[in-house]
Amino acid sequence: MGKMLLEVKNLVYEFHLNRRIKIRAVDDLSFHIEEGEVFGLVGESGSGKSTAARCVMNLYRHQGGTISYKGISITDPKEYRKNKKMLCTKRQIIFQDSSSSLNQRMKVADIIAEPMAISHMTPPRKTFRKEAEFQLRYVGMDASCLDKYPWELSGGMRQRVAIARALAMEPEFLAADEPVASLDVSIQAQILNLFKHLQKEHGFTFLFIAHDLSVVRYLCDRAGVMYRGKMVETAPVRELFDNPLHPYTKALVSAIPVPDPVLERKRKLLVFDEESFRPEGRLQEVDRGHFVLKND
Repeated sequence: MGKMLLEVKNLVYEFHLNRRIKIRAVDDLSFHIEEGEVFGLVGESGSGKSTAARCVMNLYRHQGGTISYKGISITDPKEYRKNKKMLCTKRQIIFQDSSSSLNQRMKVADIIAEPMAISHMTPPRKTFRKEAEFQLRYVGMDASCLDKYPWELSGGMRQRVAIARALAMEPEFLAADEPVASLDVSIQAQILNLFKHLQKEHGFTFLFIAHDLSVVRYLCDRAGVMYRGKMVETAPVRELFDNPLHPYTKALVSAIPVPDPVLERKRKLLVFDEESFRPEGRLQEVDRGHFVLKND
């Protein structure tokens, strides 16, 4: 077992629609990520994946539970303020929609350099522009894009700019919130290969959020499956795909397309009975590192 980097325990987050109505988006969620690991968080839209990531990054203020980063309780306001500079530089997030996460009125060079300027960092390559050019080349883009605006770039290029902006801070931990969901398949492959290269070369730790299980199987070491804000199953990726135990996980795995047309026609889709789901219960270890939500 590696060194623990991030630990989430019994996390709760609720959206308050008005004084009477509230929606529990994250319900008693627990998981951990070790240093150098790529942990995938999967589930259908609305399952609470993005909300959990925003809580981990202190973008949302949780209503219950604890989150620790390198042993620091980042849900404790005093501890967070004490370590704010480290937490804001060593943790970075890449959002799903690059159109809204990038300032459309700023040029690419300024977008990449902005976090460094805000953090009063001295660029390793002496000037912000040279640093932006280096990071842009690192993600496979030409320096000619430095003076372009985001609206002049394709979706894949904008997402690379967002990645370059995150990498400029030399982070230890990256949260990627469905970063390839809105891209063409060929561009998805390029971005995923870039993530794989970054993890292999620099040992970044990733929280990778997706609803496409094929992507998770390719990129991640371990994965957790969320449904209605609950973690229903977590295991090493190979174990999760070869031996899914929770009915919801089985339904997700059965929906993965098979490239062989003959086998695809024979593929049997499983349907998850939503009415049978019981949110009460707890994760129980059924095999080494393999946990499933069970009712006592």
